[in-house]
Amino acid sequence: MSKSAGIALFVALVGALSLSVQAQVTNLSGGASVNFSNLVANSQWTGLSVMIGDKLFGNFGFQYLDTDGNAGDDLVPADLVLSALSNQVGFGVTIQLPLVAQGPVIKDLVLQFTAQVTNSFNLISDVHLDFTGFASGLGQANVSESIFTNGFGTGQLASLGLNLNSSGYFPNSGQTNTVLIPPQSKIWIEKDIFVSGNPDDVNDGNPPNDLASISIINQTFSQIPEPSTMALLGTGMAGLLVVRRRK
Repeated sequence: MSKSAGIALFVALVGALSLSVQAQVTNLSGGASVNFSNLVANSQWTGLSVMIGDKLFGNFGFQYLDTDGNAGDDLVPADLVLSALSNQVGFGVTIQLPLVAQGPVIKDLVLQFTAQVTNSFNLISDVHLDFTGFASGLGQANVSESIFTNGFGTGQLASLGLNLNSSGYFPNSGQTNTVLIPPQSKIWIEKDIFVSGNPDDVNDGNPPNDLASISIINQTFSQIPEPSTMALLGTGMAGLLVVRRRK
């Protein structure tokens, strides 16, 4: 091997080792949290994945746009916190964020992540969504998402959304869910988080009192056993019945 080839191989090995060190998984339980800046990949960092219960959450993405023309108040990943969530539905995530629009302003945040079952035979069968927000005047807050089966934007399986204005939530009183058919061991979620004041009334002469905000988003996942596991269980039960009858 030539000296230059050896150097190239050494650099490649160091690069691979660096990536393997960066591609870490952290365990979150009991409401533990992690800053979103540690989850989103960039040119120097592959981003953490987080293990919550039997689910691995990873491949986090972050995109933000607004119409206020002030780059100094733009939302960045470091403004968000992700926490472990566990309730009667199942394991999931809570995302805390300071997203506020007042007056003739629109703010739009797109988050991406995957949810994968890793250490059980239960498939994800339902996706549940709710959020904490506020709206006054003509302000609106909206969280909607698309669920894919083969990468972001590929193999869309379901979609759901929840809107809040000054008269209340639509639909389902602040909570919504969708059933996945068929159930999945891994899903790709793209979430669009949107707040606006009253962009249609820029020249109405009134003070900009229209307001909307979103501070907390909760996402949990119901699960059912894999069909093969159910079939195996059924076979076992049938075997037990045969043995009992013979006795």
